Amino acid sequence: MLGDDALSIMVLLGLTGGALGCYTFAWYSWRVTDHPIADRFALVMVADGSWALFSLFGHVSPTDALALAWRPPVVVAATFAAAFWFRFVVDYTADTDSLPTWLTRAVMTQPVLFVPLALGNPGGLVFVGRGVDTFGYIAVPYLAFGPLMLANSLYTFALLLVAFAFLSRFLLRSRNLFRKQAAVILAVNLVIVVSSMVFVGGLAPERNLDVTPILFAVNALGTGVALFRYDFLDVEPMAAHTLLEEIDDPVLVLTTTGTLVDWNRAADDHVGTDAGHGSVEDISIPELSAALTATDGGAALGTTTVTAPAPDGARGRVTYDVRTTPIEDRYDITRGLAVVLRDITEQEQRKRALETQNERLEEFTGVVSHDLRNPLQVIDSRIELARQTGDLDHLEGASDATRRMGELLDDLLKLAREGQVLDETSDVALADCVERAWASIAASAATLSVETDRVVVADAVRLRQVFENLFRNSIEHGGADVTITVGGTDEGFYVADDGPGVPDDEREAIFDLGMTSSADGTGFGLAIVERIVDAHGWSIDVTESDAGGARFEVSLADRELPAVDE
Repeated sequence: MLGDDALSIMVLLGLTGGALGCYTFAWYSWRVTDHPIADRFALVMVADGSWALFSLFGHVSPTDALALAWRPPVVVAATFAAAFWFRFVVDYTADTDSLPTWLTRAVMTQPVLFVPLALGNPGGLVFVGRGVDTFGYIAVPYLAFGPLMLANSLYTFALLLVAFAFLSRFLLRSRNLFRKQAAVILAVNLVIVVSSMVFVGGLAPERNLDVTPILFAVNALGTGVALFRYDFLDVEPMAAHTLLEEIDDPVLVLTTTGTLVDWNRAADDHVGTDAGHGSVEDISIPELSAALTATDGGAALGTTTVTAPAPDGARGRVTYDVRTTPIEDRYDITRGLAVVLRDITEQEQRKRALETQNERLEEFTGVVSHDLRNPLQVIDSRIELARQTGDLDHLEGASDATRRMGELLDDLLKLAREGQVLDETSDVALADCVERAWASIAASAATLSVETDRVVVADAVRLRQVFENLFRNSIEHGGADVTITVGGTDEGFYVADDGPGVPDDEREAIFDLGMTSSADGTGFGLAIVERIVDAHGWSIDVTESDAGGARFEVSLADRELPAVDE
């Protein structure tokens, strides 16, 4: 066990380290960190460092008189340290506005008024006794507290209690990075306050030896961790107040260098719980980094849009309107960016709905003006011939044209419906859906093979229409005895046949409205298929089957959500 001599040397080394550490961080805060809160922190470090330095001078003084002369300055430095600490905390936690101006001024004025009392000790009201003990190699000067000093001590501890209440409340309300900052600052300073209370209460092992200044080395080290590791002077915690948890939209807080420092709960699905102190590239929205970067490499203020996987594990994608706002502290210094992601998926869908409706109107106009004109001309000419010749057989041609017009109109109505967004989806077994579709068409000579047990999320009725149209297409082009296979792929499913297939130069246009190589076809069947597939957020392509026929592949990979029709 160490003796008093060794412990006294450790006391001197601790005081020296505490003084140097505090003065070093004071210099750093003033000279390196450009922030008004840093000035508050620097004053705390100066007061703490002076407390340690004056205590050191008292312990190494060659005479008792000189040792005692350093005790009043120690008391003054401790009083200033408490006031500066209080002001730093209320600025750090943004509680300045909640306190009356006169109260803040009174707190900062009290140490100044106490200086002449501590140095002059009028009427022995501050100190009622003094003396010098010895501990190992050092002198231990002490002062017996009078009523004014006791009142000052009670006031100081009450002030510290209020400051710790502000800091504790900020700790409980904060999340992520700022909670770590506040926890570090609270912990290292709480140790100092407890040590001071033990000394004032006369509970220290060496009754007159105050080890509190020695702990300033711990304070400087702990605060340094917050300073360098958590950058608490780089982005003022005002950002935590800007980031209101009740906001339903995801909100991110970034430094001016793009470091992610905080976010609200609505952004958890895109950020994750362990991304603190990461960067914007760590967020699961690939387009966000580019959206926040201007051509000159700086942050782009204003709004833009990005898409991302839907939160909460939901299917599909969501579109966000990205609104960036600079975070400025009360001193008008920009410390970072608040990024608000407003969900505009429905608005974007409605916008695309209008565009889709306009495209349909053009398509329908073309069909009415072209495809319906031909049967109308046939009807007109056949009726005219029947009138001129009296031969009613000419009306058979008019009847066929009428039937043709009915088919066209039916397909037009189907086409208009199948372009709409889905009303309700459920888990659909492809095998069951395929069998029901097969049963609804006339295919007595054709052969169907189902080679998949995949289950998809779809509108069962409209998915059945996809298979019906694809089956009819295969029978129409491959013959009544065509063999059709439905199977699964890594990304979805396929419908293949052993018919003549689709020439390479026609594959891009095969889903176009009115595209058909059959004299009896309307050219709407595959267009309807593509509309239904699009409505599900899927995609469809045509390739060659293993038998040389047509193979229609449907990919279930998420794309942008289809438009919403009114």
